[in-house]
Amino acid sequence: MTDLLDIQQKLTEPAKQDLRKVLFWLYEEAGPLLSRPSFFFGAFCQKLRDIGIPIERASLHVRQLHPQFAARTLLWHADAGGAVEQDRRHGVSNEPAFQQSPVKPIYEGSPALRRRLSGPEARFDFPVLGDLARDGYTDYTIRPVRYSAKHPMAISLATKEPQGFSDANLATLDALLRPFGSLLELAETKRTTRLLLDTYLGPQAGRQVLQGDIIRGQGQHIDAVVWMSDLRNFTELSNRLPLDQVIAMLDGYFDAMCGPVREYDGEILKFIGDSVLAVFPVPAGQEGCPYASRRALQAAEAAIDGLERLNGEFEKQGLPRLRTGIAMHSGEVMYGNVGAADRLDFTVIGPAVNLVSRLGPLARDLEPPIVLSATCARFVDRPLRRLGAFALKGFDETQEAYALLRPAAQAAE
Repeated sequence: MTDLLDIQQKLTEPAKQDLRKVLFWLYEEAGPLLSRPSFFFGAFCQKLRDIGIPIERASLHVRQLHPQFAARTLLWHADAGGAVEQDRRHGVSNEPAFQQSPVKPIYEGSPALRRRLSGPEARFDFPVLGDLARDGYTDYTIRPVRYSAKHPMAISLATKEPQGFSDANLATLDALLRPFGSLLELAETKRTTRLLLDTYLGPQAGRQVLQGDIIRGQGQHIDAVVWMSDLRNFTELSNRLPLDQVIAMLDGYFDAMCGPVREYDGEILKFIGDSVLAVFPVPAGQEGCPYASRRALQAAEAAIDGLERLNGEFEKQGLPRLRTGIAMHSGEVMYGNVGAADRLDFTVIGPAVNLVSRLGPLARDLEPPIVLSATCARFVDRPLRRLGAFALKGFDETQEAYALLRPAAQAAE
């Protein structure tokens, strides 16, 4: 793209003044909007209108580093009051809608494209252009937004102005896209950092890392319900089925376990092989753990129900059923950084974690396969049955364990 100073030299003095207004806004006033890219983009479009660029529709196409989505589109209309975002799943680049889109050549390195949508110069070599013309648009342009990443973003503008965009309109736009792209890159970098930390550490742990909790041994002592699910006979399953199929089944299992944990206010800390370790923090100032225990139990029951639905799908495919056990125990844990000097893990450490891992095997033959320690059992508002006192490896004293009553046993009570 032409250098900013070269473009400015081609502008009239009024156009230069308009350009300076938007540049001042970008560098001095737009900062608070960067945490919300849709707000930033919508405000940028409005600034373009304020200086006389007659845009009535604009879109911004951004590739992103995301486990579920390959890109996202921000769409703005002058009469809508703001921009809306739409995520694009991985594989979208293979779909006909993208293959026939003007975004594709921009992503592949093409310079700016412009298409008149009315009059003798009208050209409709992309399906979207015909749609825009039918809606009354007269001129369309899509331009790369270049920044330090290898692949550019793309921004499109459309107008219903009878004469379309003037050369001065497009020159002013080109002069603004470099600083606009630099600020957007900053916003996207921060957004991607938060997203990846949320994905790999969990939202609460990721937030603490971003806030500076990055020193080995640094962390918080918190009261929490520690929750662990453990898949049964996974080694045997892995040896019997093709690896790709095993991974697909395991992903489905993790979805069944983790969705309810998040829904009921838990934090997924890590996957340990085929196990899920999560915590339900006790709210500050609360005596005991009634809320966290009840939410953890609700998550466990919902996870078992989800696994049952998943097993129904597996059976239709001729695949074996998956079985799990879920254990819960409450206590004080250290929630923070543990590991080698140059390779840290953000996790929970403490006797409560050790105990919940020892309780897990007790759920093997339960229905539902959920086991609670005595400290959790005293706070849940559900009928329970005592399993007994167990001598668990690493603990000097026997540990009480409880299970939910089976429906038939509950009715008999």
